[in-house]
Order: sequence, then structure tokens, then C-alpha cells
Amino acid sequence: MGTITLRLPDDLHQGIEFLAAQRKVSINKLYEELSSLLLRSYDAEMRFRKRAAGGDRKKGLAILDKLEKRYTQQ
Repeated sequence: MGTITLRLPDDLHQGIEFLAAQRKVSINKLYEELSSLLLRSYDAEMRFRKRAAGGDRKKGLAILDKLEKRYTQQ
């Protein structure tokens, strides 16, 4: 397990403390969750970009249109 020293502006640190308290987790656990979320998001974007580079642009846009319609109807 690694250790990180992080310097944050006071207002950002207070916001992190507040969020951790609201979620009833430690600040360490909150950073762990946020880091995991960010890495999963990055991995998903890279997989998407790799597939998109070899894909059909017209089909991809059609799929995005379907998704947009589906989620804007809710």
C-alpha cells in the first residue's frame, strides 16, 4: 500500500472533510473511492477510444443518438 502527502487549499480540504463525514467514511476511504472512480473512468475512456478508432463513425453516432433519446425521455 502506498502513502501520499497531498497539499490542498483549506476550502477544498474542508469540503473533503464534510463530504467524508456525510458519507460516514474516513477521508482516506473517500480518496480511495474517488481514485478508483477516476481510474475506472479513464480506463473506460481509453477502451472506448481504441474501439472507436477502428469502428464505423456513422454506426457510433447512431448508437449515441439512441442513448441520448433514451435518457432524455426519463
